[in-house]
Amino acid sequence: MRFITLTSDMGYTDPYRGIAAMEANQTGLDIKVIELACNLYDKSIKHAAYVLKSALTKFPENSIHLFAVKNMESNLLSKNDLQQIDNTRYLITKLMGQYILTPDNGLFTLLDKNFKEDVFQLYYSEEKVHQFFLLDVFIPVAKLIIQNTPLHDFASLTKNYYKTFEFEPYKTGNILKGRGIYYDDYGNIITNITKQTFENEIGNNSFKIQLPRTEIINISNTYNDVELGKALVLFNTNNYLEVAINGASAYKMLHPREIGTKFEFNLMIEIEE
Repeated sequence: MRFITLTSDMGYTDPYRGIAAMEANQTGLDIKVIELACNLYDKSIKHAAYVLKSALTKFPENSIHLFAVKNMESNLLSKNDLQQIDNTRYLITKLMGQYILTPDNGLFTLLDKNFKEDVFQLYYSEEKVHQFFLLDVFIPVAKLIIQNTPLHDFASLTKNYYKTFEFEPYKTGNILKGRGIYYDDYGNIITNITKQTFENEIGNNSFKIQLPRTEIINISNTYNDVELGKALVLFNTNNYLEVAINGASAYKMLHPREIGTKFEFNLMIEIEE
């Protein structure tokens, strides 16, 4: 069986995702189409990248990932970045043995900060493909891949593509600082602090995390390790440190309100050495 995944910002109330899924299912025999996410928070490229990055470790080689999220976060980008982004340019690469199709939006270096794989620019001719590129460009290319068509028949190698990078956790004195990178439908806040980073920087030392109206001094194994309404942190299935509230939304209770601009959720862990 061959897998095709869809990651988009199309939402759930319009017919576009259903049309795309139907077309993807007709790309070949024994095809399984899976929607990873279609209603991303604030249409964020970095949130979408976390979704795909989490999936890459679970899917087999030669899976095809169609990433239909353009980089629209103009309020968070510098003038130089805005000049480099071309959302009408479409790319393909192979990472972890899996094909990834995306606009030229900085995705590859968000998936892997040390990304070094070959990148190809897709050929296309008709202007209409910009209106629904998932349907008009990506799905036909997925069909070519399934038919074992060589990449050079429909794409050309390029060294020129946009790169963007996620904020890295860092340690200052006895403080490990991280940031929220994704908020799931339950309101759990996934941070960029991995289990490996936590173990390298904190090890067996005691620590405390100060949150509004509460202090956390241990890593939970499950949400039910604390009473309903209480905050906790745990490592999720992808080994990222997650801030949660049992039975409630951590995002709504802990994230600062948005007043005219966007705020990031910052996490500080005080290490007691």
